[in-house]
Amino acid sequence: MTSSAWADWRNMSADELEGLPYMACTWNGTTVQGRLTGRRIGPVTVMGDHDLPVDVIITGRPNTAALAYRSIGVFNPTDHDREGR
Repeated sequence: MTSSAWADWRNMSADELEGLPYMACTWNGTTVQGRLTGRRIGPVTVMGDHDLPVDVIITGRPNTAALAYRSIGVFNPTDHDREGR
């Protein structure tokens, strides 16, 4: 996934974003999971019940996702994540 993929979600409708799959991702070795609802992903859980403010999830190749965190920074889309159900 290239950095240009970050622009893709901005052109998607809320319905299209709503349809993205449930993802489980890692950020700095910490598992983050949640289901996209509109332009937010929630609930987002980090190894327990600590919520993080997450703006969007982007899907690319299978087993790949990128999360944009408002307060933490940007998830590195070159790191391969695992998709969960």
